[in-house]
Amino acid sequence: MHYLGEIADSEMLLSEIGRIATENLQNVAAHHPYVEVPLFVVMPNHIHPIVIIDESITKCVETRRATSLCGMNHISDIKNGRGLLSVVVGGLKSAITKISNQQMIPFAWQSRFYDHIIRNHNELNSIFEYIKNYIDNRQTDKLNKSE
Repeated sequence: MHYLGEIADSEMLLSEIGRIATENLQNVAAHHPYVEVPLFVVMPNHIHPIVIIDESITKCVETRRATSLCGMNHISDIKNGRGLLSVVVGGLKSAITKISNQQMIPFAWQSRFYDHIIRNHNELNSIFEYIKNYIDNRQTDKLNKSE
């Protein structure tokens, strides 16, 4: 479903939920100080963000889903086995869904998300270019349904 907007003339026209998603992605560090989202693209039916997690900051961070991250030595130590990326994505999805419900805007996320660990600068550059040029190259994306 194209909840987040539509593409016209190679430009993404955000819906109200698309604008809310954009605002939440731009301000993710306000809720998760150990996270940076330097680049993202919002598409009609999904988003592509680069999420950078600074584990050194998580030594003492309170979250909604983990009682406390103080004293954690590694991501795998997080309560219930949830990684930091899952906490961040869950928080974003929850916040956007809450606003859509409050404003009575029809909206739903897929239940899961796809992730990929960026292992070096070449891969980062490649993914950066992919996200930056996504609107023009979206026909090659398997998640792109007929627009």
